[in-house]
Amino acid sequence: MNKNFKDTLLIGKTDFDMKADLKTKEPNIQNEWKTKDIYKRRLKNNSKNKSFILHDGPPYANGDIHAGHALNKILKDIIVRWKMNIGLSSEFIMGWDTHGLPIETAIQKTGVNRKEIDPVEFRKLCEKYALEQVEKQKLQFERLGIFTDYEKVYITLKQEFENYELKLFAESVKKGLVYRGYKPVYWSPSSESALAEAEIEYQDVRSASIFVAMNVISGAYKDSNVVIWTTTPWTIPTNQLVAISKEVEYVSILNKETNQKYIVAKNLASNLIEKWEFKDTQISDIDSQKLINSDYQHAWFKDKVGKVVWGHHVTDASGTGLVHVAGGFGEDDFIIVKEHGIDPFVPIDNSGKFTKEIEDERLIGVFYDDSSKIVGIDLKENNKLLKLEFIKHSYPHDWRTKKPVMYRATHQWFVNIDKVKDEIDNAIVKNVTTKPDWSKERLRNIIKERADWTISRQRIWGVPIIAFFDNDGNPVLNYKLITHAISVIEKLGTNSWFVEPADTFLPNELKGKGYTKEKDILDVWFDSGSSNIVMREVFGLKAPFDVYLEGNDQYRGWFNSSMINSIIYDGKPAYKHLITHGMTNDEKGKKMSKSLGNGVDPIKICDTMGADILRLWVSSTNYTDDQKLGDNILKQVSESYRKLRNTMRFLLSNLSDFNEKTDYQSTLEDVDKYALANLTKSKHSIHEAYESYSFNNVFKQINNYVINDLSSFYLDFIKDILYIDGQNSKRRRQVQTVLFEQLWMLIDVLKPLIPHTIEEVYTNINVKNKEDSIHLVDMRKQEFKQNDKFMNNWNLFEEFRDNVNGALETARQSGLIKKGFEAIVNVELSDKFNFIKDTKDLHQILIVNKIVFTKQNVDELKISIDKKEGQKCVRCWAIFDNLTDDSICERCDEVVKGM
Repeated sequence: MNKNFKDTLLIGKTDFDMKADLKTKEPNIQNEWKTKDIYKRRLKNNSKNKSFILHDGPPYANGDIHAGHALNKILKDIIVRWKMNIGLSSEFIMGWDTHGLPIETAIQKTGVNRKEIDPVEFRKLCEKYALEQVEKQKLQFERLGIFTDYEKVYITLKQEFENYELKLFAESVKKGLVYRGYKPVYWSPSSESALAEAEIEYQDVRSASIFVAMNVISGAYKDSNVVIWTTTPWTIPTNQLVAISKEVEYVSILNKETNQKYIVAKNLASNLIEKWEFKDTQISDIDSQKLINSDYQHAWFKDKVGKVVWGHHVTDASGTGLVHVAGGFGEDDFIIVKEHGIDPFVPIDNSGKFTKEIEDERLIGVFYDDSSKIVGIDLKENNKLLKLEFIKHSYPHDWRTKKPVMYRATHQWFVNIDKVKDEIDNAIVKNVTTKPDWSKERLRNIIKERADWTISRQRIWGVPIIAFFDNDGNPVLNYKLITHAISVIEKLGTNSWFVEPADTFLPNELKGKGYTKEKDILDVWFDSGSSNIVMREVFGLKAPFDVYLEGNDQYRGWFNSSMINSIIYDGKPAYKHLITHGMTNDEKGKKMSKSLGNGVDPIKICDTMGADILRLWVSSTNYTDDQKLGDNILKQVSESYRKLRNTMRFLLSNLSDFNEKTDYQSTLEDVDKYALANLTKSKHSIHEAYESYSFNNVFKQINNYVINDLSSFYLDFIKDILYIDGQNSKRRRQVQTVLFEQLWMLIDVLKPLIPHTIEEVYTNINVKNKEDSIHLVDMRKQEFKQNDKFMNNWNLFEEFRDNVNGALETARQSGLIKKGFEAIVNVELSDKFNFIKDTKDLHQILIVNKIVFTKQNVDELKISIDKKEGQKCVRCWAIFDNLTDDSICERCDEVVKGM
């Protein structure tokens, strides 16, 4: 009698959806974390344990977060969650950089003129805007699932931050590191401020380059022409000297057509003759010593002369071997004019326009770069221009405005880096490790090569430089005076510096003596580089911090300023381990930009696919290099996610009737022990990958484990046991015991990567006395190691299984069988695999009908397949010689009767 036995199969059940619908679920999960204070509770649970601090570098508070922000914050979050997961006290305090030009610019775009409005009113508008941006970015970081207290943050505009930044400045003064100097610095006309090296980026530009002849009017080579080459024609009116080298041989080129002589470097002469298109020439050696101190007619001003001098920076690698020196617009130029007792000539204002000092109506008020054309035309008309050509070269730009900068001599405040370079280098060598390894030398070299740090900025929105000038305009800078002023600022607030008279901040003995205040503010890198001090003094954390993790553009920025400031403050390095990530590009490897329209919005990804998909992408990348992100890549990641989700769903559904307290089995079959031994091995390996911050290795290992160890092996053959055997049979409970451990293994290793999904898993797991969140649960101890002989044999079994599967596939393709359970596997067993004949339930593990060992101890393993002829059990679909009257096998009959 044939019956329907479908209802007797133990098909698993779970409320864990096959469809992720992360975009809907994640915000609800995040709200639960916030409502139940999960982060704070986890931190409290771990508070007595060893500390691990990743110090967050501050993103700039301006605009929505982009893909680079998402990569950075998710990488940090993976680390923090992992460290929490293994029991460490890993407080994560987010920060924001809130001073500087972009915020000033944003306010000015609303119609506010910073030069006309009251400074304090302008600063208040900047503060309001910055804090609005912080709140917006907080929400966006929360959407990524960042595990932190969103109310406990550091913000560079906060008074508590500024107080310690000023104390750092005072400490720098105390150690004699701060000075005011007049020398060329990077000057940004677009920002109207000096810049530090960290604020410079290089872009290729097309510039006019000119060869200029200037007539020698005294000395041995009178009536010859010294020839210079420059890519900055606008500096010609400010020319003060021409420099030559003691190491270079010079010649005079006679152009017989014009009877003019031109002095250039000997090894450049033939190339220059060709470039200048001279047809008939004569070359003569000259004595460069006799050229020194010769006067020449200025190329621009008819009533001015210059002088030929030695120059330490001159070579014959390019140009003419003679260098045009404009002391106000070049570092080496500045040194040379000062050596000769000449004041640098700097007739350019803060916005890059020529001032009245140039004494030429054609140039006054003209933007410096626009004047190049005027200069070129004039030189050509006066027969001083030998050649004009356009070249493409790398040129410094303002990293904020993306516009060219210049070297310009101005009065600025500096930190003397030379005095602390050795101390910083020693700290890096002895205390810092890096990922990638090679980046340690990069950091050291950048510090070694660094010039004195220009810390003053000619802006309003920032932390003021606490310094004074006496009645004669001389700078007054001493530790006692500064600390007194800072104590006043702590009471009145930083804005007071911009509105109160100098006497407000001076001790009684200096009041009424005509002192004035410095108007400049501190470099924003000085701001952010002070954050590690604020972490210690305000939040009570201990330096050096365990990890700094930022983009590889921060070697000259935050990594640099943090280390300098930390060493200056108390001699401690800022960090122990430095990790850098590359830039995030589109799928074609192009830099994302608004103009190209190829940007990828991380919040849009979260609201369509889910934050866990974005997080899984981050874990899949080799973040130390540049990464690619786009729709096709995210689709691939989604496939990986789907596999992980379906695997956990399978585990949950087949554990729905499993009670850990009553059903967990202490004695298992060997195949179960092997599966658990592989679990332990993989979990240890994944643990090591987490600890080395190799998250792409974590991602790869988890995927391989799920595909190879679970889906293709253990989860495949146990379906027969789970669905067919009696609910409370020992074998079924043994298998469920293994599944229970496998589920917890995946929970533990995936918790930092896809925290929302794992929270959902935990909601659906059948355990009693649950915590309010999986993120309050400690990592499960899973030590199921086996001895080497056991593991070697089962590794050989895997090889044997591959051979069997190969033979089964051949049989399927030939049409002999359709499914593995129809197969009789005939085996000639070689010595290598001899132990396999004793494996319990071997046919079930291999998912075949029967194993027949036809021969043993042969030289080579041989496998052949026969088809099992017989009757199919309508309940388990296996083939048997005989069935019961209900068309089921004896095994199924026993199970059904037991129900």
